[in-house]
Amino acid sequence: MACVLAEHAKLKRTLARGLAIAAPVCAVLLSLFVLANLDTLAASKGMPRWQAYLDTLLRIWASFLLPIMATLQAVLIAQLEHANRQWKYLLALPVSRTSLYMAKSVNLFGLLLLAHVVLWVLALVACAAFGLAPGALGEAAVFLSRQLGATFAAALALAAVQLLVSIRLESFVGAIGVGLVATLVALLGAGTMGQAAGYFPWSMPIHALQPVSPAWMAGAVLAAVLVTALGAQVLRRMQVH
Repeated sequence: MACVLAEHAKLKRTLARGLAIAAPVCAVLLSLFVLANLDTLAASKGMPRWQAYLDTLLRIWASFLLPIMATLQAVLIAQLEHANRQWKYLLALPVSRTSLYMAKSVNLFGLLLLAHVVLWVLALVACAAFGLAPGALGEAAVFLSRQLGATFAAALALAAVQLLVSIRLESFVGAIGVGLVATLVALLGAGTMGQAAGYFPWSMPIHALQPVSPAWMAGAVLAAVLVTALGAQVLRRMQVH
């Protein structure tokens, strides 16, 4: 817990917290462009206006903004030590390396949760402000909670992989490059991946918006746990020069 609190305090020196607010705001702003053709979109999908709007918003979020945000947050958390050459000092402390890695993971997952909560609030505010769900705001809130809960659980594996990459790669550009390339692969290959999209970390959030089995969701969370455990082992054996 002391490590978690220390990492939380160190986040004040990064943009990671700001990204947890800025990314949901950007998602909502981008989704407003669909309002001009919302009636046509709702009719084509056979959905109420509020559901068609939220479905578009969630796809913008899960396909692009969420993976990019998670990538940047993981890199920023790792760069606290890489950029300032603090690994020697940090690893010399009388604290297990596993605790240090878990503290970074907990803070990263907490930032993801914060971003999803902010998006939940902003999306409902948008629905109310534009009169998209008259008399159905509660139904919209339940739908949004279910879908955002699914994208959050699916994004944990992505965040865990990106944190491991960011810890292992000292280069800021290299770590971001891995996330950007993987996000582009997920975007451009979404139509050709088929069922494999459900097992590629960067496409798992958008895959989670489809009806998925409880076993798949449990597997996504388990994958995040296993990758985090692997990352802790990598840090335990990492040589610092």
